[in-house]
Amino acid sequence: MRLIVSFYRYNSDVRKKYLDAMEKLPWEDVIRDRGASFPSIRDVFLHVLSAYRYWFQYAIYNNLGEYRRIDPDKFKSVDEMRKYESEVDSMVMSLIDGLREEDLVKIHVIQDGTETHNVMMEAIVMHMIEEELQHRGEINCMFWQQNIDPPIIEYGEWLGQWANL
Repeated sequence: MRLIVSFYRYNSDVRKKYLDAMEKLPWEDVIRDRGASFPSIRDVFLHVLSAYRYWFQYAIYNNLGEYRRIDPDKFKSVDEMRKYESEVDSMVMSLIDGLREEDLVKIHVIQDGTETHNVMMEAIVMHMIEEELQHRGEINCMFWQQNIDPPIIEYGEWLGQWANL
């Protein structure tokens, strides 16, 4: 459980560093269509936040009928993205910090349209770690396309924290 919490804290910290890096780019570079899974750096970043909302705000509470995707085009600045990230991060970390070991084995019945899925909380939590890392790799590639080093946090900084778990 402590390792899961550490991964979430790591992702939370790194997300803010990516916002800092985006802030240094011209807005046109942040929203330029680069043909990725979602067109731009902004769109990929916001997709991750939207995925957190999908799973942690709606799916686990069997309330997907209320879920609405965000429109990335409504975000006109990194400041607006930062505000949204803060709101989502607060919700995510509140849920993660409140999880207990026994919560990880809880099965959530998730109705997605006409389909019903039984999903263990641990699978959802681990999926979102993978989801964010996958899309961060895409964002890294978009930075590299501009000959800019992405804001990667040194592994050693977090390795020391994990060693003490």
